Amino acid sequence: YNTTEMTTYIKEAIEQGRVTGIYALQTLFSAIANSGDWNGLDIIPDDFYKELKQYCSLFKGIARTLKMQIEFMNKIQEFCYDNINFIKTYQKVIFMLYHGNVLEEDAIVEWYKNAHSSKGQTEFLAQ
Repeated sequence: YNTTEMTTYIKEAIEQGRVTGIYALQTLFSAIANSGDWNGLDIIPDDFYKELKQYCSLFKGIARTLKMQIEFMNKIQEFCYDNINFIKTYQKVIFMLYHGNVLEEDAIVEWYKNAHSSKGQTEFLAQ
């Protein structure tokens, strides 16, 4: 996929009010997580992270504010909680998005201290 073209298309859709930024992030993350050979496995293989990493520039283009980054972390948290085979992947996903310059340290700290979702709160804060 050409992430530059996808970023342009999604940004235009957001600007035109056809979708919200968080909806675009959530939909893209869910599509990647549900599309691979890892769906339904107890242990998520490295291929999932490799696939996800390819989209960091796209995620970064949409999640430009701390508020959006925190919302994105909450949507990932809720996805991981709702899809039990992903429950142990949260920390690694956040770490990868941080190193991919999608998430800023301030957003992660704020999520941890105050802004995390209540879904699986104990599990994810412990990671």
